[in-house]
Amino acid sequence: MTATISICIPCYKSERYIRTTIESALAQTVPADEILISDDNSPDRSYEIVKEYEGISGVRIIRPPQRFSLGEHYRFLLEEAKGDYICFLSSDDALMPSFVETMRAGLEDNVAMIAGASLECDEKLVPKRARGIALPTNTLHAPEGFQFFMGGNAYTISVALLSRQMLLETPALPREADLATDWYWALMLGTKGKTKFVRKPLGYYRVHGLNAGHSNPNNWRKATAAMLAFAKKNLGPELGGKLDRRIAGIQNEIAATERGEGEAVSSVPLKVRLKEFTRRLMALNYRSLPKVIVKAEAGVGMALAEARTQTK
Repeated sequence: MTATISICIPCYKSERYIRTTIESALAQTVPADEILISDDNSPDRSYEIVKEYEGISGVRIIRPPQRFSLGEHYRFLLEEAKGDYICFLSSDDALMPSFVETMRAGLEDNVAMIAGASLECDEKLVPKRARGIALPTNTLHAPEGFQFFMGGNAYTISVALLSRQMLLETPALPREADLATDWYWALMLGTKGKTKFVRKPLGYYRVHGLNAGHSNPNNWRKATAAMLAFAKKNLGPELGGKLDRRIAGIQNEIAATERGEGEAVSSVPLKVRLKEFTRRLMALNYRSLPKVIVKAEAGVGMALAEARTQTK
């Protein structure tokens, strides 16, 4: 039986971006089996915009019973979704039209996750640099995926496909750690099945002042330290012990920040500067956005209008 795919969109205070996100999920060359949108009781117009898509084939709209943290909202969507695989699409990001088609082609037995490259964009969704173009080209077999992600959170969750069943079998993070849910899931899935990668950019990662990881780096570090400690506890001594060095490094960074010490500034090696130049150069090839996204950024729902026409 063909595996089914859910695109899950956790939304909170995203009135500026949510239409683009939904439109990109609808405008796929191969449709997802489900688009599940959950508005976490937003105080702005987010839910009003989301409700415009009610009744569209394949779209399901829900609201949590109470306000959630980011990780809790992910878990809520995980439990509510129906697909075998899930894309957790952030409500300020967007997918390229080929995302589902590309990901579906990569599915096979015992795949835990497929991580794609993405384009890091400014607030207006103008691509600035490519992310993930140096991801491995080979399939990683458990626990190779875990060992790869020990080095850092080297993927963008909005352009990844994750095994729903494997995630349901993974212990939920405590609240103080759940800001690092995306990294935790990559580590844990890397112990359960195959980890695959697509170096071609498949989506747009929007950077702005309210990004969870960008707005308060020290909160991110604290959540990461708690996440790694929790992962270590649940993995056992053989794999969990491999996280000790990473945990110590992050704890040292937290301590230095709390002492008021700035990060050490060192010269950037030529090799690193060349890689950064390549990432920025590649982004120039994608500055022409799909029409559906251009229209959505202007507040016009092309995919919504087409879906309504097909429904009649």
